[in-house]
Amino acid sequence: MAQFTALRHEVNLQTKATRTSLELTGEALQQLGDAVEELRERPAEDEDVTSVLRALVDVYDNLALAMRQVTRQREALEKPLSELAVSPPPARPGGFWARLFASPPPMSAADRERRLRAAEAAALVRSALDGLIAGYRMSLTRVDRVLGQFELEPIPVAGEPFDPELMEVVEVAGETGRPAGEVVEEVRRGYLRGHAVFRYAQVKVAR
Repeated sequence: MAQFTALRHEVNLQTKATRTSLELTGEALQQLGDAVEELRERPAEDEDVTSVLRALVDVYDNLALAMRQVTRQREALEKPLSELAVSPPPARPGGFWARLFASPPPMSAADRERRLRAAEAAALVRSALDGLIAGYRMSLTRVDRVLGQFELEPIPVAGEPFDPELMEVVEVAGETGRPAGEVVEEVRRGYLRGHAVFRYAQVKVAR
């Protein structure tokens, strides 16, 4: 029972963090809806579209951050969820000989019920987190589609050599096994609009 209590506590801590991500998502989705509607109402040549696109890029950043947080929480919860998701073994027949040779001792009806409820709850949490991550991906795809309609394209950086005309270094990583100056991680996505830099990509590069 002590192990069960510890697992439940860990799940509770992680789900609290997930609620924070959900709140961030709600705000980002509201911004997304507002920005999309504003873009639909403005002509493409309107100079004010640039400010709306910047807001939409910020929405993408918020959604991407929230998805990373939930993904990390999903990974952190996988082990405790897997342990909680194990259904209780079938009830054993009672009697003196059954008790004598049972190893480990048979589980009580109350413990079996708790284990069964824990397994059901674990399945629900796993399903909810997986659905949330899938929802983030769909929302990010929607934002990308809108940005593409206004010729805003992501700057490719993964595995590329650092390019000061397109990127900003925010961190230098040591002992990566990569050539010096190669991008090892995208910290914040950058964009091109046509052939001009709309926003520089922020990257982590190998030392």
